[in-house]
Amino acid sequence: MTTNEIHPKTVLITGASSGIGRAAALELDRRGFRVFAAVRSDQAEADLRNAGSARLEIVRLDLTQRESIDAAVARLRDELQSVGLWGLVNNAGIALTGPVEFLEEEIWQYQFAVNFFGHVEITKKLIPLLRQAKGRVVNISSISGRISPPYFGPYTCSKHALEAFSDVLRVELRRFGIRVIVIEPGNTQTPIWERAQRFSDEALNRWQGQLAALAPEVRAIYEADFAAMRKAAERMARTGGSVDRVVQTIYKALTVRNPRSRYPVGWWVSAAFKLFAILPHGLRDRLLCRVLGLP
Repeated sequence: MTTNEIHPKTVLITGASSGIGRAAALELDRRGFRVFAAVRSDQAEADLRNAGSARLEIVRLDLTQRESIDAAVARLRDELQSVGLWGLVNNAGIALTGPVEFLEEEIWQYQFAVNFFGHVEITKKLIPLLRQAKGRVVNISSISGRISPPYFGPYTCSKHALEAFSDVLRVELRRFGIRVIVIEPGNTQTPIWERAQRFSDEALNRWQGQLAALAPEVRAIYEADFAAMRKAAERMARTGGSVDRVVQTIYKALTVRNPRSRYPVGWWVSAAFKLFAILPHGLRDRLLCRVLGLP
């Protein structure tokens, strides 16, 4: 896609306050797209206004609030009624982790509100604008959208749901000329894992009563696993891959003539998908535990 072809095209990116979303908003802005960057805070808005061009536009959006989604959609409909929406990048996401035995229902609900239901709602409401432009939906999933590590239950379930939603959407919208693409990064250096670790530390304090009520041998297993998972989270925050590689994949998904339906980011993510497709479940489970430092 040439610069002249890019210039009139508009993209909405959710979760643009930090990490992949912020980097993607600034890169697409630099390359000539008209970018609507969705954020929740004054600080994030000020940061993007300082870092981006005068062309970059800010949208306030909280995917857990129906009124916020409706307001963002109304603005886009008003401003893009003559050209439509070329790209919707569903990037906003959080990672809530912990053992299924301890996770409260509210944690599962909030995880899905951000990582899944919010994306479904805003995508649904923007389909007419996407249809008008024969545009593209780019859903940012994860290696955890196809591989399910222990103690990542809410996060990996939400990403599996996003992958299935993408498959449904791809078939439903293809006759309108809308392409649906899934991007599957591995561990990436973004604030998501630091926030996940803070959540786990806070949750562990809440769970002390439940731990104390368990039989000593059961409690010992959980405590050892918590320690191993903390080390794994610290390692992921320290050794994650480059955000830029994910951003360039987003750019590719928005600009190539015939995008693939899925883009694993990094050779090792592709290798993991191929390996896990052929391994017996018992071996897969042991391999996941080994990678995470679990017994």
